[in-house]
Amino acid sequence: MPDEPIVDSIHRLTAEAVDGRRPAFAELADALFAVASDAELADSALDVLAAAGPKIWIDLDVVLRPGRYGYRDPRITQPTAVHELSNPLAVALAACGRNGRERHRAIGHPAMRTDVRLFPVLAIRTADWAETVQDRALRVLGDVLTDADAAALLAVVPVVARIGDRSRGNRTVETVRDALRRADDSTLSIVRGCADLHGRRFVFDVSLEAGRMDPRQLAAASLHESDIISRTRCAEALAARAIDRDQPELMEELLAGRSARVRVTALTTLVRLGHPRHGARFLDDDASMVRLTAQWAVRRAGGDPAELYRQRLQDAADRGRRRGLLAGLGDCATSAEAALVLPYLRDHSSRVRTEAVRTLRRLDALADVLDAQGDVVALLEDPAPVVVRNVADLLRASGSKAPAERLWGLLGDADRPRHVRETARRLLADRDAWTRIKADLLLSGDPDALLSSRASADLAALCGRDAAYIHQRCPAELRGELEELLVAAEDAVGPETTRLLRWLVRSGR
Repeated sequence: MPDEPIVDSIHRLTAEAVDGRRPAFAELADALFAVASDAELADSALDVLAAAGPKIWIDLDVVLRPGRYGYRDPRITQPTAVHELSNPLAVALAACGRNGRERHRAIGHPAMRTDVRLFPVLAIRTADWAETVQDRALRVLGDVLTDADAAALLAVVPVVARIGDRSRGNRTVETVRDALRRADDSTLSIVRGCADLHGRRFVFDVSLEAGRMDPRQLAAASLHESDIISRTRCAEALAARAIDRDQPELMEELLAGRSARVRVTALTTLVRLGHPRHGARFLDDDASMVRLTAQWAVRRAGGDPAELYRQRLQDAADRGRRRGLLAGLGDCATSAEAALVLPYLRDHSSRVRTEAVRTLRRLDALADVLDAQGDVVALLEDPAPVVVRNVADLLRASGSKAPAERLWGLLGDADRPRHVRETARRLLADRDAWTRIKADLLLSGDPDALLSSRASADLAALCGRDAAYIHQRCPAELRGELEELLVAAEDAVGPETTRLLRWLVRSGR
């Protein structure tokens, strides 16, 4: 940018490139060549790139070799500093150049072995398409990682984790794996804390395969690691150790894990070790996989999970987890338990009301409870959109229909929330084609732009693909009303859709 210091431009362009703005890479490449001749600016620019993460060099490696040929392009006619490898940034730029001999020469520069900021570029060159460059880069990387500290490994691992799936990346992966296996426990622990997700997962894989994590470390990672894949693998490794050595106490701590997969692993392992008593406390878990595992554990202990759900739902002191209890009842009970669910349709929590509706659907209980339909239909006016959506799903699944008069009233009341009116339109549209057309026409000119556009789009879809499947004739008592609605809605619907709808109405189909 005009009047912007060049290093500030590099900061800005690097941030844009990291955010995924592809055009920024070309500008960034030009800026890097522009500062390569100034040792101080080049060093600052290299610091910026080193802090940007591993992916920046992988993408720059492609951009630094432009597909166009032009003598004024600095990426082809490299500055003298780059050709002479006069500073670490110049070495990195030369190592990403078009000329294989230049890349080979840059890889052999002493800075490639000593400057940790260049290690990502060195790792990329180990998968170079030129075999001589690839071989030299692998030798240099092997020397660098012979007695590598945490800083060197943290610079290399995230890049290797990304390029390892390339056809030429196998030897690189093995080189880095060997270095991680040789690292001492302290270094390996530091590298497992790599900020990059791919790199951290790579190090966890090596650590677990090599058996380099003790029970304490496995438990800590199972409970606190942010990557769900690594967290689950650590829990599974700890579970295998607990089973092999008959140590159920190793898994009890994992029952408090925030990950559902970890809790399932812990609970399953304890049951296998003959300790199913922990199942009852997880019957109300929010995660379905944990609840189902807990129900299995209760059965293995000789209990009946459905009976426990009935007792806890009736116990006022145990209703704090009522959402999980309702979901669990839906897992294993029958429609006979629907009466327990109905009071929760009026719960103050929208999440509990939603779960109560879902439970009635899973119990297939609507037809068995005479008063339920009235309670459920009343929830079509619920202020929470998720509740209304689930009520509509329940009505559709059960084959029940809300009273048409009530739905027309909800549809036409402009003071109702959008989600209530939209659900009323969809439920009316489910009845037959002519009711669908009427509901769409009523909303097509609505002041709510979103409702209007959805109704108009539905009419266009009906005319475009569904009109041929309208086999029922338009009821005589409805023709006049539809004609009037078509006149009022023509501007919103469009002349072509209006013309086809008017023909459908008048043709007596």
